[in-house]
Amino acid sequence: MKQYLQLAAKRLDVPKIILIAPPNFDRLTLAKVLQEELGVCPLTLKDLRNACCQEENVCHCEESEDLALEMKKILENGSLHECGWLLVDLPRTKNEAKIFLRVGIIPTHVIQLIVSDEFNKNENWKHFCMDAPYQQAFTSTNASKNSKNRRYLKHLRGLREVYGNSLIEVEVGIRTIDELGKDCAKLAKTKKHSGAPSLFRIVLIGSRGSGCTTLAKYLAERFNLVHIDYDYITEQARLQKNPLGEMLRLFEYKWGQRPKPEIRIQIVEKHIAEYECLKRGWVLTGYPKTVEDFKLLDLNSTPPNRVIFIEVNSDICRERLLNRRYNIFTGSKHNLSKEDHVGMDDCKLGIHPKDYRLIIERDLQEYEEHVIDMMQYAGESAVKINGNGDEKTTREKVESCLMRPAPPCASRIPRPPPEIDPMDIEFELDDDLDSGLLNDVHVPEPAYTFV
Repeated sequence: MKQYLQLAAKRLDVPKIILIAPPNFDRLTLAKVLQEELGVCPLTLKDLRNACCQEENVCHCEESEDLALEMKKILENGSLHECGWLLVDLPRTKNEAKIFLRVGIIPTHVIQLIVSDEFNKNENWKHFCMDAPYQQAFTSTNASKNSKNRRYLKHLRGLREVYGNSLIEVEVGIRTIDELGKDCAKLAKTKKHSGAPSLFRIVLIGSRGSGCTTLAKYLAERFNLVHIDYDYITEQARLQKNPLGEMLRLFEYKWGQRPKPEIRIQIVEKHIAEYECLKRGWVLTGYPKTVEDFKLLDLNSTPPNRVIFIEVNSDICRERLLNRRYNIFTGSKHNLSKEDHVGMDDCKLGIHPKDYRLIIERDLQEYEEHVIDMMQYAGESAVKINGNGDEKTTREKVESCLMRPAPPCASRIPRPPPEIDPMDIEFELDDDLDSGLLNDVHVPEPAYTFV
């Protein structure tokens, strides 16, 4: 198994290219240039036909199956594992591309050459962009040329749909085959990402004492993410001398209440829009606290793509928080129910101001009031994990959740109500008259004739 995984890791960087070009383009010459630049082995329709001894007049469906199976046999031999491959004339249609994918012939790059009208009109087209078999077709009747182009354009749309994730469009322009081949080789060396999100944007939702903060620190180190703790960044924003800091101080000291959701989202948006978060991804704890916070977070330009609820019994959370102590000199965290504080003076251990029983009960009650609404809003896009066990088990569950494909989150994004144009509203004679329409109608003033 170790040897197989090592070989599979090496094969990830091997280029597997499909070349899509107009019928009059010299694909074989371009394939030779790519072979020199990348070391890939070009394979044409003629090569696969000769390998499977297939005649040209067979059914197209059966031929596609035979060609795909023959290509699979070539790949299973292992001769192309080190150098990679390049398909020049294949696949030709959408159904044929699906057959190739079903067999397991999955390209890393699909290069489509786009030839402009100016390049078609250039007289040098037939000298360096056409191979010998197609030069006669170039000088032949326009009917045969147009039929090939129509057939190519007919199947091009289907091929683009099948290979949309790995498709690269290359404008030919006025340049030689060598220059075009070198540019395509540079693009083929760049890895294209497809599938699961490349950057995690994780939201861990749980009550105090559920272990979300400790779990977020582990995930930040494990996946090189930025940990954003809402309570910490709020305290930092409150100390700053700017309008947002002044507003937070007014809410806390003068009015004695928490800031509104519109202010809380400003604190979070400021951090998730920073360069490090956009580059590495982030994991957020302590936020959202309500459904309104959740909706505002989804309206952000980089909303979370993973929402995980850590479900822990309230009695366990209460016990963890009440038994938690901090070393007033070093800041280390200890638990009275465990033996990690043995040998330490009791005078060195203190209770955090937020760990008093009255504050703990208030926080737990507030979480229970809003968690059900947040779960209903998240729906199938969120994952619920039982965190009543030990810390290691919870970590393994969360990592397993992150390795699976992300659940759909399109239904979670709030949509603004549609704007209704009054001119689109049809009025039927049998409909009841809306009394609200008469609010803007003024009573006519009395007219005096003074006669």
